[in-house]
Amino acid sequence: MPTKYDVFAKIIEKAPCNPRDLGFDTPVYIHIDSLIRMGWLKKLEKGILVPIFSKRTKEAFDIIKWSLKNSINPNIWFSGNFKNILNVLVKESPRINPKQLSANAINNSLIDFLVKNQFILIYQKTPKLGTLLNHKMFDFLKEYNKQKVYIKENYLPFKKIKELVLKTKRNEINPFGLKLFEFLTGSAQLEGGTVTIGETVEILTRDIYPDKPPKDIQMVKNLNEAFGYILEHLDEDLTIKHIKELNKLSLFSLHKGAGQFKKSHNKIAGNPSFKTARPKEVEPLLINFCKKFNSIDSREKALNEVGFIHNEFQYIHPFPDGNSRTTRLIFNWLLMRFKLPILILKKGAFEKYMSLTKMSKTRNDFDLRSFLLHVIYHEELLKND
Repeated sequence: MPTKYDVFAKIIEKAPCNPRDLGFDTPVYIHIDSLIRMGWLKKLEKGILVPIFSKRTKEAFDIIKWSLKNSINPNIWFSGNFKNILNVLVKESPRINPKQLSANAINNSLIDFLVKNQFILIYQKTPKLGTLLNHKMFDFLKEYNKQKVYIKENYLPFKKIKELVLKTKRNEINPFGLKLFEFLTGSAQLEGGTVTIGETVEILTRDIYPDKPPKDIQMVKNLNEAFGYILEHLDEDLTIKHIKELNKLSLFSLHKGAGQFKKSHNKIAGNPSFKTARPKEVEPLLINFCKKFNSIDSREKALNEVGFIHNEFQYIHPFPDGNSRTTRLIFNWLLMRFKLPILILKKGAFEKYMSLTKMSKTRNDFDLRSFLLHVIYHEELLKND
């Protein structure tokens, strides 16, 4: 059954409109009347509906807009429990399920949602410890709930999180497994793709295509081909030829420069502080990059160098497009060489990841390294639940 927030979201999309234009299978007049009483909506002549612009509706709209853009049900955020959850998690950090919250089934469900989608990264299961990530959604919620809390991220020291990742079971990647599909989905979504994890599984295992932009579907298929290429060449030294092929496969039919080095200096949209190498520097830098990559000969050294490997390739930015997708593929190539868990990024961690990579003002390999290891270990704990 639709909620009043579903109705408000649909009215925003279609306004000015009649109730029959909203497309719900069940009557929603009760919700419309409720929204009118709340001051979120007004009814014009002949029953035409128009949303009212106010500070309150702007706050609700921000929550709804972000949720719909990221394929998350916006109703989750409007639960009255979220205000208390934020208050308690901030106060009790790094405890994720303190007694004040764990006795309530709705609280448990909401916290599970935050954990599953990486708004919370856990690093211990019993008792459950971890960190709540700073995220614009929590800023939206604080505004909406008239709440003043400060989220301080709480990470383990690098030595400790590295030890935990090193103790994870050595696993061969399943080329048809859920973890691979989660990686493909997250990597595509970071580039603006709209395909969900369920749709990725349908595309790649059943050739069933969702009603999504063709380029978004193609991006997932391309990343799957590129990942398959890694599995075929996993035991080989990384070469410039491999790097070009990964970019070529990632951008198949999406960019005419697929697999070709950039001819002009690329800049990062939205972040003039992020410096990239000039075209004439690309090949010598990649030669050194491959030497560094291939010199890593142990699991411990791999984890020590993950921040450098990621940020150095992002700095080189050798191609006109697809550099970040190629970065994440190479990053997982390194992890899989030593049978370490792959890096899977989900919605809640996107902002933090971007703030440490393309949106960073200054390069910090060490902070990125720590964050990525926390993500890797978090997903490993979830896998074993």
